[in-house]
Amino acid sequence: MAQIGWIFDRSKCTGCRGCINACKFENNTTLDFTVNYRWFVRRESGAYPTPKVEFFTLACNHCDQPACLAACPVGAIEKRASDGIVLIDQDKCIGCEYCAWACPYGVPQVNQVTHKVEKCTFCVHRVEQGLRPACVDTCVGGAIRFGYDVQRYGEPPDGFADPSLTNPSIEFRR
Repeated sequence: MAQIGWIFDRSKCTGCRGCINACKFENNTTLDFTVNYRWFVRRESGAYPTPKVEFFTLACNHCDQPACLAACPVGAIEKRASDGIVLIDQDKCIGCEYCAWACPYGVPQVNQVTHKVEKCTFCVHRVEQGLRPACVDTCVGGAIRFGYDVQRYGEPPDGFADPSLTNPSIEFRR
């Protein structure tokens, strides 16, 4: 099975947040500010005369062993065999939040309007048409890319959960 995954180059992220806006518009979550499929982190470190600012943008990692899938009591979460994309069936989801509690990366979120859990779908509707996810198309610095069977991990940001928990499909570059 091919596994689709993210490639995030920390040295190329400009902190523009274009990926977040593209994701919101593509997935129609612009009016519902309770759900973010992709989020942004700004980290400052160092001191004068050498301060440092780093930016990260993260989304669902479409893990090899998704904790969310194992935690779902109604089988609403599936991992597609064709590409490894992890999806939540909104018709089956009961909004119990077990998947959200199980995910070590804090990805699944309850939509306060539908009371069901949502997360990044890797823009599956675009990928199936041979297009790239909206966040990848919008990234002006080329920091977000994707591919199949990506090299794993690299140097994750501080605070990133232990990759051995779920084997996330993300490669961090610097």
